[in-house]
Amino acid sequence: MQTLLIIGLVTTLLLTSCVSYKPIFDKNEKYLADGDEAAQREFKDCKAEADEYLDKLKAERAAREAGRSAVIGGVVGGVVGALSSNKHLKSGLTGGLIGAGVGAAVGALKVVGEDKIVPDATKQNYVANCLAKKGYSIMGWY
Repeated sequence: MQTLLIIGLVTTLLLTSCVSYKPIFDKNEKYLADGDEAAQREFKDCKAEADEYLDKLKAERAAREAGRSAVIGGVVGGVVGALSSNKHLKSGLTGGLIGAGVGAAVGALKVVGEDKIVPDATKQNYVANCLAKKGYSIMGWY
């Protein structure tokens, strides 16, 4: 079981490191005046800004999801612990604590693993909006 989990995490990390996308710039006045090098620099700046902003939001979401999963795991663990404990309080509490821990871990891992295989549409929108504020127009992504 642990081997399968490790293989899954390594595969996800490898796929994540290969994901890259770039905008297709419309050759508008701003692009023609500044040139491709300047447009690419602006893209990198906007992408870094998006990463910083969206990573903060994802961390907040991960914390909420982990908390929700911990509560559900605690309730399920407590019920299972209580039912299997032959009415011993200590066994019920132990089951609840284990359930809460597993629930929190699963919740955090679930959120961490999301949106890693394909480029995040929100991030692309953020970058496109950032570039538009600087005068560039994006036709699509490759």
